[in-house]
Amino acid sequence: MTNDRLRPGSDLAVVIPFFQRSPGILARTVRSALAQKGIDGFRIVVVDDASPVSGRVELAEFLQDAPDRVLLVEQANTGAAGARNKGLDSLPEGTRFVAFLDSDDEWLPDHLANALFALRSGVDFYFADFHQLGQSVSAFERAKRIDVTQHPLLDGATTIREFRGDMVNQIIAGNILGTSVTAYAYHKMPDLRFRLGFRHTGEEYLFWLDLALRSDRIAFGDRPECRYGSGVNIYSDSAWGQEKYLTITIDDIKYRRRMLEEFQLSPAQRRLLKARIRQLRGSFTLGLLHHLRTHGRLPSRAVLRDYVAQDPSYPLTVWPAALGAAFAKAKTWSARWSRSSSKSEDSSA
Repeated sequence: MTNDRLRPGSDLAVVIPFFQRSPGILARTVRSALAQKGIDGFRIVVVDDASPVSGRVELAEFLQDAPDRVLLVEQANTGAAGARNKGLDSLPEGTRFVAFLDSDDEWLPDHLANALFALRSGVDFYFADFHQLGQSVSAFERAKRIDVTQHPLLDGATTIREFRGDMVNQIIAGNILGTSVTAYAYHKMPDLRFRLGFRHTGEEYLFWLDLALRSDRIAFGDRPECRYGSGVNIYSDSAWGQEKYLTITIDDIKYRRRMLEEFQLSPAQRRLLKARIRQLRGSFTLGLLHHLRTHGRLPSRAVLRDYVAQDPSYPLTVWPAALGAAFAKAKTWSARWSRSSSKSEDSSA
């Protein structure tokens, strides 16, 4: 069910998937979009994915005061990927560019102007630096996975750079992308959609890989353009020993397997993915055993069924996986102890 379809206007649309349990979060996010500087008339498509907090209630002021700017789509729950796909299927006519914004994040005022500057300069895919939840240092600076000085400024820009690296390798080996700071030339790839079948994470990595492989030019903003918020978070309630830890690990393994199956990758990239899958497989096994010890029972059958569905040989290899993970942890702890001992000896000399 939707309000009246948006009239064609700006060539930019914003897609916001919505599922939250606390009121006020979506309204704050939408305000940050409407407060963008140097750009007006763009449309916002909000997909209420059967949210416990009603999107219609959250958006009441916008649907009344700016009905030509905000479109609300309501649907049965499909998850973030399905909600984003529904948003892409509901874009107003004439949309050329799409930007994504999660319903608990807030854009800084220059994000859309920077994205449109790049996209209208012929760039196919734009992303930017951002502040992760509770962090004052930006994601680029914290992770140290990109040296912005190696990427030249776009003509006429002071903070927007042309990405000159291998984005496929960047995503696989040291991802720097965030969905809420991703925008792209929708009119060049209108069929591009998110993969379904992931509970928590994974669909965005596959989308980014698709986008990277279809893009001739990629650019990024080298300053933070978004601040991540504290709404429904994939890592909440996912501590060691909790069932959600296991379901997130399943998604982490699943999307990497899909990368191996669906994309033409270099031998080095394939080795990296396979090594990470082995690590995650061991982590799942240790998490399973820890859950059994902590709760006195195995996790739900659905969790075990989901894991075995994407790894049918797992029941035959559960103990080797556990021993391998335990050995890897022991090596890590040993290395940390050795470094600590060395520092103690140096300080006492």
